[in-house]
Amino acid sequence: MTQIYQYAVAALFIEAIVIFFYFQKKSLPTFQNIVFLIILSVITLATFAELGAGYMEEHVAAVSLNCLWIVECIYFTLNSTFGLLFSIYIFSAFDIYGKWKRKTIRAVQVSMLIPYFLCILLIWLTPLLRNVYVLVFSLDPVKGYLRGNNIWFYFLCITKAFYIVLTFTIVVYFHKFIPNSKMQILYFYVIAIASTALIQLFRYGLLIESFGMSLVTLVYFFFIQKPEELLDTATYTLNQTALFRTLRYNLGLNKKFSCIAMYIDDTMFIANTFGINQMNNFLKDVGTFLKQIFSYANVFSLQQGCFCIILRDCDERKLNDVIFALNKRFQKPWERDNVELKLYIRLCIINCPSDANTAEEILDIVNMISSDERYRQSVVFASEIDLKYRRRTIYIEHALRNGLTENRFDVFYQPIWSTAEQKLIGAEALIRLKDDQGHFISPEDFIPIAEKTGAILRIGEYVFESVCLNLSQIDIEEYGIKKIDINLSVAQCMQEILAEQILKIQSIYKVPTSVINLEITETAAAHTPEILLKNMQDLAAAGFELSLDDYGSGYSNMSYMLNLPFKMIKIDKYIVWAAFSDKRAEKALEATIRMIKSIGMTVLAEGVETPEQAEWLTASGCDFLQGFYYSRPIPKKEFLEIMKKTTEESKNSQKK
Repeated sequence: MTQIYQYAVAALFIEAIVIFFYFQKKSLPTFQNIVFLIILSVITLATFAELGAGYMEEHVAAVSLNCLWIVECIYFTLNSTFGLLFSIYIFSAFDIYGKWKRKTIRAVQVSMLIPYFLCILLIWLTPLLRNVYVLVFSLDPVKGYLRGNNIWFYFLCITKAFYIVLTFTIVVYFHKFIPNSKMQILYFYVIAIASTALIQLFRYGLLIESFGMSLVTLVYFFFIQKPEELLDTATYTLNQTALFRTLRYNLGLNKKFSCIAMYIDDTMFIANTFGINQMNNFLKDVGTFLKQIFSYANVFSLQQGCFCIILRDCDERKLNDVIFALNKRFQKPWERDNVELKLYIRLCIINCPSDANTAEEILDIVNMISSDERYRQSVVFASEIDLKYRRRTIYIEHALRNGLTENRFDVFYQPIWSTAEQKLIGAEALIRLKDDQGHFISPEDFIPIAEKTGAILRIGEYVFESVCLNLSQIDIEEYGIKKIDINLSVAQCMQEILAEQILKIQSIYKVPTSVINLEITETAAAHTPEILLKNMQDLAAAGFELSLDDYGSGYSNMSYMLNLPFKMIKIDKYIVWAAFSDKRAEKALEATIRMIKSIGMTVLAEGVETPEQAEWLTASGCDFLQGFYYSRPIPKKEFLEIMKKTTEESKNSQKK
C-alpha cells in the first residue's frame, strides 16, 4: 500500500521543536511535568514506529515479517498509550484531581486502566494468534499490512474515543473552576485528535494521526506547560501553588507522607539589618541546601522564611535522621558576600493523612504554627497540638476569610427597653456569621480569632456601615428608634483614624449621630488611652453617644468613667446574674447603679431574663434593660416589625 509520509515527517519536526524548548526551559520535576515528558517520548517513538512500519509495508517482500509484526505492535501500543497519558496529563494540568474525592479518583483510574490493558493484551496477542485468528491486524507476504475489520480492531478505535469523551466530559463538568483559555485549548485537543484519527481510519496510508498528536503536544507545551508558575523566584524552589497541588494529589491517592514545615525565625530582623536582597540571598542558599539533600520535587517555599519538605513512606527513624541533619546544618553559620549569619529554625512535623486529611488543613497548620506563640519550640509534632482547638480554629478562620466575600455575615438586633418610657426604643447591633452549611458560629468563638487575625477591623466597619445603611432606608421616627448600640473592638480603638472612618461612613448615609451609641470596652480603654481619648472627643463632638461596655467584667477602673466622655455605662450580664444568686453581689450592684447615676450617667443592664430581674433593676434606677426577657438577637426584618408594632401600640395608648 502506498504510504504518504509528509505528515509524519512534519510531526517529527514539531516533536524536535518541543523537545528542544522543553530542555531549554527550567523544567520542574512535578507530576504534571513528568507525565508531559513521558507523553513527548511516547509520541516521538510512535512517529518513528509509524514511519518504520509504513516503509516496511511498502517493501514487505524485502523485510522480515517477524520484524514488521513487532514494529506494528509497538506502534499500536504507543498510540493507545497516548490517549491514556494525555487524559492523566489534562486532569493534572487542569487541577481536576484536587476537586475529586478519593473514591472518585480510584473509580476514574479503574475505568481508564481496564480498557487500556485490554487494548495492550489484544495488540500483543495478535502476532501470537496469527495462525489461529485475526485480531487487530494481519500481515500478508505480498499485500503487507491488513486491518482486522472486526470487533477487536474497532475496540481499539472505541477506546481512543472513550479517552477523548471521558476527558472532555469531566473537564466540562468542572468548567466553572477552569479559565476560558484552558477550556479553548481543551476544545482544540478534542478536535485535532478526533479529526486526525478519523482521517487515518478512513484513509489508511495517510500517516496523519501522529501529526495531530504532535500538534496538540506543541500547543499544550507553549500554553499550559509553564513551570515558572510553580517556581518561587526568590529561592528557586517550588511555590505554594505547587505544594497545594502536590498535597491534594498525594492525599487523593491516600498516600502516607510527612510534611515538614521549617520556619526561619527573625526574617524581619535580617531584612532590616542586611536588606531584603541579602535576606533573599540567604533564603536562596537555604533552598539550594534543601534541594541537595531532598528531591527537588519535594522542597517548597511559602511565605518569607518558611519551607515545606514532603517525605513519602517516612518512618520514625528516617524522620529523626532528617531532623538531625537539618539541625546540624543550621548550627553552623551561613556565609555570603563576606557576611556571616546564624539562622535559627523551628520544625513542625505533620504526618498525613493521620494529622490532616486535606491540603487546606495542612496549610492552615503550617500557618498557625508560624504565628502562634504557644508553639515556638525547636520541634513541634502536629499530633501533639490541641487537635480540637486547632480544627475549630481552622474551621472558624476559613469562615472568617470567606465571610465578607461570600455574604455570610449578617447584623442582628437585640432590642433595648426603656424603663422610663416603658417600651422598646432601639437595639444593640450584633454581628453573626454562618459557616458553609449555613450554621451560625458563636461570636464568642469567632470574635477572638478575628481580633487575632486582624479580620475584626473589616467586621467592625461592616457592622457600622450595615447599621447606617439600614437606618438610611427607613423613617427612624416612624419606627420609634431612638438608639442603636454598636460595639467598637479593641483593634478599632487602636486606630488613630477611627473617628475619621466613622464620620465618613455616617456622612455618606446621612444618619443622625444622636441615634448611634458607640460601645467601648474597658479593655480598649486600657490598651490605648491617648488614641482612644482623641477619637472619643472627636466622636462626642460630632454628636455620637459613647458608652462603657461590659462594666464589671474585668478590673473596673473608675478613671475610665471619670476621664473619658462616656454618657452611659452598660453593666455586664454576669454581674446582673450574680446579684440574683448572692446577697453581697446584689448590694454591690445596687451601690454601683447609684454611683453611676450620681455622676450624671445613664445605666443599661444586660442579661435580663426574668420579670423579677426586670422589676428589681427598674426599681434600682436602671435606665435601659436588655436581655432574652425582652428578645433574643433577631434579624433586621423582625426587629423593624417589633419596633413598628411597639410604636403603634404606644400611639394608641396615648390617644386613649
